[in-house]
Amino acid sequence: MELTIKTSIPRVMMARQAADIATRMSGYQSRVLLRKGNITVNAKSLMGVLSAELCDGQAVTILAEGPDEAQAVCELSRMLGA
Repeated sequence: MELTIKTSIPRVMMARQAADIATRMSGYQSRVLLRKGNITVNAKSLMGVLSAELCDGQAVTILAEGPDEAQAVCELSRMLGA
């Protein structure tokens, strides 16, 4: 499953926000990735989410594959402000 959204997060993503994303996404069985431009990172990894350097108004694609992919995409899109 794939969904492209425009982020709505204050300023640049902080470590606390990235940790929350990684922790919540780790609860899903599905593989969950974030793609920004030509960078693709594991949404279950704190370092991965931080390395994407997300900030307000950017287009980002959420990719998920697995048994609970729809729920993971839905939750991550809400967390990123879509």
